[in-house]
Amino acid sequence: MAKISCLLWDFGDTLCDERFIWSSGPEWMAVYETFDNDGPGAQWSLGEIDQHKFSQQISMPLGLPPDAVLAHMIECCHRIKFFEKTFAFFQSMHLPQAIVTVNPDLFSEVIVPTYDLDKYCEEIVTSWQEHSLDKRVLGRCAMERMGLGADIGNALLIDNKLTNVEDWISAGGAGYHFEGDLKFERDVKNGVIALA
Repeated sequence: MAKISCLLWDFGDTLCDERFIWSSGPEWMAVYETFDNDGPGAQWSLGEIDQHKFSQQISMPLGLPPDAVLAHMIECCHRIKFFEKTFAFFQSMHLPQAIVTVNPDLFSEVIVPTYDLDKYCEEIVTSWQEHSLDKRVLGRCAMERMGLGADIGNALLIDNKLTNVEDWISAGGAGYHFEGDLKFERDVKNGVIALA
């Protein structure tokens, strides 16, 4: 296999437990499910609506005013639980790397600066900015911005969603299906190439 020259990291449920923002009860989990269909969550992640419009749309089912919904989400963004071993590896910057994530504007405006994520990678590519949920699109965009060209063969996508990994591999890249912090720690002991 070719040498791995860059890492493309998913964020939610790869670098951190993405349930942090929905941990306030079953009504919030119902909101979370709208990200996997054509509901307001998916629209928000695609940049079709912003955080204020999203808060308005989900305020009635939650029984909260839009300002309270947004305030709650922002507060949750300040208590993210990162996967300890995986995040430490990410922070070590073993190779040029980027975050490629399906996330809305709140990610860029609150999470990135709160945790200095841009300090640890060359690029952060988000679905809301690129108007795409496809990791192949986001990954290629990251590589081009890092000056690595269009050949994705040496780029390793690390993602908890197997379909994303399979799509990236089928497009010609290398992929690693993230299945938890301890497994990642074991798997990476033999180097990044062992993940591919």
